[in-house]
Order: sequence, then structure tokens, then C-alpha cells
Amino acid sequence: MELKGLILSGGAGTRLRPITHTSAKQLVPVANKPILFYGIEALKGAGITDIGIIVGDTEEEIRQACGDGSNWG
Repeated sequence: MELKGLILSGGAGTRLRPITHTSAKQLVPVANKPILFYGIEALKGAGITDIGIIVGDTEEEIRQACGDGSNWG
């Protein structure tokens, strides 16, 4: 059985302003890595290889940061 994962990555991040004024809140770096990547790595570590990311207005930024997923296999 193949497990699938889903990450909710929408929202404008208005409560995190001014940090999120120019970038998506999911891409705010923590320890030199975007927060979103921690979720992806956690799912991959659990053996989940098929991951979907729900995006909002920041879709293009998320697509550029994540690419096609080949960085995580």
C-alpha cells in the first residue's frame, strides 16, 4: 500500500508582517531552511513519497522553491 501526504500551505501570512511582506510564510527560513521543507522531509522520513501541497496566492513562489520534488526523491 502506498501512502500519500498532503501539506496545507496556503494563507497570506498577514500576522507575520513585515517578515512575510515580500515572501510566502511557508518559505520563511528557520535554521537556513524554509519551514515548508521541514514538513516535506518529515513525510519523506515516514516513508511517504507521494506528497501534494495545497497552495493559495503564493503558488508561484512555492513552485519555484520546491520544483518538481526531485530534490526529495
